[in-house]
Amino acid sequence: MVLVDEQHRLDSVTAAVEACGVRVQRVMRGMRTIVGAVSDDAAIERVQQMDGVASVREEKSFAVPPNHRDIPQ
Repeated sequence: MVLVDEQHRLDSVTAAVEACGVRVQRVMRGMRTIVGAVSDDAAIERVQQMDGVASVREEKSFAVPPNHRDIPQ
């Protein structure tokens, strides 16, 4: 999640974030927040250095397969 500061236009920062390699999934205008996904950590570092970015919060997720007798847990 990328929080955009008050001094920069949200649309401009969103375009710049996309250009850094972030796949933007959602823009929450009221919260000035961009939600997206990256395939490499270098993109996160580039976004953190951008003008207009107040903060970046990484969220990592994983999924566990459902319980099934043929799938070891």
